[in-house]
Amino acid sequence: MTDLRAVDAAARERALDVRRSFIVQAPAGAGKTELLTRRFLALLATVAEPESILAITFTRKAAAEMRDRIVGALRAVHAPDPARPLQERTLELARVALAADAARGWNLLSQPGRLRIQTIDALNLGLARRLPLLSGLGAGLGIEEDARDLHRRAAERLLEQLPQGQPLASQAVATLLAHVDNRVDRFVDLVI
Repeated sequence: MTDLRAVDAAARERALDVRRSFIVQAPAGAGKTELLTRRFLALLATVAEPESILAITFTRKAAAEMRDRIVGALRAVHAPDPARPLQERTLELARVALAADAARGWNLLSQPGRLRIQTIDALNLGLARRLPLLSGLGAGLGIEEDARDLHRRAAERLLEQLPQGQPLASQAVATLLAHVDNRVDRFVDLVI
């Protein structure tokens, strides 16, 4: 194992220490999802209820993939899938998580919905729905699938509601407008 691989392996193992927090930054294909799957499995072995763990992603696809990997690892303990072999460390963590599952009667394999893996939008929506008065948004909330019109309105309102007494903000907008030959439509497109 090269020095860089040894350093990477050690860092990945440190990220499984559930007593500490970590930020994982890496390019696509570097194994972030596998590392997060392992961390989730490690956390399952330490909590009283699986709902006390929250994994947040940006996309539904990523949330579904994370859930699929965690449930797949748990299932692989008793029925390995030859088409999707797991690394031994992942299986080891899944075994410990399944032992906690059995001891605490969670039944995660038959109730995978107990795993809280969701998008940041879904988390925020859930919080706003629980506190409709404090959120100031009322009860009729939803996630906008195509927010382009909302982005356009926000960009247009930026021009309408420039803060008074803030010359730097006004100067920045004036500079940008000059850059696009005072074409408001172009300004709005750039802000979007």
